[in-house]
Amino acid sequence: MRVCYAKFLPHDFLECHTNDAINVLKSMRSAFKWLEEFFPRVWELSFYSVLLHDLGKCASGFQKNPQKWGYRHEILSAPFTDFLDLPDDERNLIALAVLTHHRTLDEIEEILPSREHRGEFNEKVGELLQNRDYIEEIFFERIPYWELYFFARRKKIFNPPEDWAEKIKNYDFDALLVWYERNSKKYWNELVFLRGILNASDHLASAGELAVRLLSDIRTAVETRVPPERWRPLQRRAGETEGNLILRAPTGYGKTEASLLWADRNAFRTKKRIASRIFYVLPYKASINAMHSRLLALFREPELVGVLHSSSAFYLYSSELEYKRLSSLYRKIYTPLKVTTPFQLMKPFFGVGFPEMGLTELTGSLLIFDEIHAYEPNVLGIILAMLELLKERKTKTLVMSATLPEFLEELLRDALKPRLLSTTPEEADRFTRHRVNVVDGSMGDIEGLLNEINAGGPVLVACNTVSRAMEVYSRLREDYNAMLLHSRFTYGDREEKERKLLSNLNDYDVVVATQVVEVSLDISFSTIITEPAPLDALIQRFGRVNRRGFGELMDVHILTRGGEGDKRVYPMEVVKESLKLLEELDGKPLRESMVPELVTRAYEPLAKKLTEEVLTYREQAIELFKSLKPLKGGESEQRFYEMFHGLEAVPGVYQDKVLELINLGRSIEVHRYLVPVPMWLYLSESDAFHRLSDKGPGKHVLVAELEYSPELGLQQEPREGGDVL
Repeated sequence: MRVCYAKFLPHDFLECHTNDAINVLKSMRSAFKWLEEFFPRVWELSFYSVLLHDLGKCASGFQKNPQKWGYRHEILSAPFTDFLDLPDDERNLIALAVLTHHRTLDEIEEILPSREHRGEFNEKVGELLQNRDYIEEIFFERIPYWELYFFARRKKIFNPPEDWAEKIKNYDFDALLVWYERNSKKYWNELVFLRGILNASDHLASAGELAVRLLSDIRTAVETRVPPERWRPLQRRAGETEGNLILRAPTGYGKTEASLLWADRNAFRTKKRIASRIFYVLPYKASINAMHSRLLALFREPELVGVLHSSSAFYLYSSELEYKRLSSLYRKIYTPLKVTTPFQLMKPFFGVGFPEMGLTELTGSLLIFDEIHAYEPNVLGIILAMLELLKERKTKTLVMSATLPEFLEELLRDALKPRLLSTTPEEADRFTRHRVNVVDGSMGDIEGLLNEINAGGPVLVACNTVSRAMEVYSRLREDYNAMLLHSRFTYGDREEKERKLLSNLNDYDVVVATQVVEVSLDISFSTIITEPAPLDALIQRFGRVNRRGFGELMDVHILTRGGEGDKRVYPMEVVKESLKLLEELDGKPLRESMVPELVTRAYEPLAKKLTEEVLTYREQAIELFKSLKPLKGGESEQRFYEMFHGLEAVPGVYQDKVLELINLGRSIEVHRYLVPVPMWLYLSESDAFHRLSDKGPGKHVLVAELEYSPELGLQQEPREGGDVL
């Protein structure tokens, strides 16, 4: 008798892989009991989906060479569901989960055997029967023992007849597809959960994991950092609040600890562990990486705290963590706490990747949104649409911010019907750190302003655009020990600059930066000179000054005039209103108790328009999400990547180095040489961009034949000596 393998390199026997997947499934059943409220028989039907999903791999062609076999093992696995003593609908649900556990139904539908075209299928069934001895004497014989292990009794549901091989040949795929079209809406949840749970069990078993991970008590972890006697009032009240919550508190209050205590209160538990999946959502990669590092220090194990964004694998690599293993696991139902972007949460709603697995993980989850005001109206609309649909899936949400405009709070209140918590004016004012100084002038006067200020430490000069930052830095670098920081450096150069600032900030007289400084660095300048911007953005910039000096005031300087390019970055009506409000406070403390009202007033000129925009995007998103069918792909996946896929390019000066890294098999290090490229720059200088190579991995790498230096970054000028195609 020949054995059958489910995996190769390393080899894994089919019965061993099946056993591992059942172990994962058993851990999920113990953890995610709330799924039974949506689908009472979810675990029994999932067991038989997992049991039968890879049986088609016994075909001799697959065993000889799965890469060259040229057929889909799922098509041979699905007919075995006919031997389950279950109602027809349940058998069909299991068959569809098995049939689509690698590819969507529309992808695999074209090669399914129909009544007229069964020749190739019958040939592959013949290959399957070459290993009939293994199937009958090894696999079938183990099924009662797997049932006993999973259910604590033998179910005797799988009963293949003596002529099972003939029945496999005659399986009616056409009838299965007709059933799907008639019943996919009725059984929407069941189809989602069965495919999602099968994907999760299969993927984790293939990765060598035998169980999903659970968090230990969150409250205890928070207590190790902040003893309960030092908890602030809102932290304590958040930990007592059940259900959705909006939390307003000043920067530095300890909102992260408050959110974790809220999660501890609202989580589903199994024995003494927390089973809920928790997503901590932030707008920027830099703040996500910093939060991941912070939470990892709290919970200690990288298997418990995941990070998920478009370049998280490189972040893990740079952090000297097991980047290949962890970045793969973080995309599965495995890690209980993930720090991520909203775009990762959106993927299942757009049908991206394995959407059923994503929706299954989000069911019953806890969502923590920090700095939700930072998103554009289209993203806010999609987030509201997600929250609307997730309400039906027992998801709970906490939104927290120091600068939430009233119009956005109203939108969130309509969507979530939350409790509201905010600091008292007296408590908020204890966090006041800044005195407002409005300066009549622009960055054209920067040298004189720096002389007038006579700061006693490093000064932050904040510009609204990269081009203005480059211009200001170029003027200051001769007379000051200065650094330039913006978004158009390679990730490697930016990481090096941030490392220098974190370790040696006082070595610099001036740091000229764009908005990147609002989110990325936990450093404290002596003062700031900034171009005018929306008030919430300015408050984020002010947060880099006097970072821990609550109660001690330090001056922040706001110029009255910005640059021509500002209108590409900010709504000018909000900028003008923000400046007007700050002029009323000139020479006075910016009291933290005033911030929410000031931000609301700053957005008043555009509040109605922005609300209408957000609601329009919300309705469009809900319509799109509700049009998706389980187990099927569609155009929505392409729309997602068109909307949110950012451009990155390698400066021409580094293209030979990048090609060398690819050829050496060190593609992960290519990330160090990538620069984010705004779409306007790509379109305006399109002739300067080309692919690294015509074939191989290089065809996916964009090269920018523009001037670049580690000092100034990527400029809008063709590279000298570069090949501009």
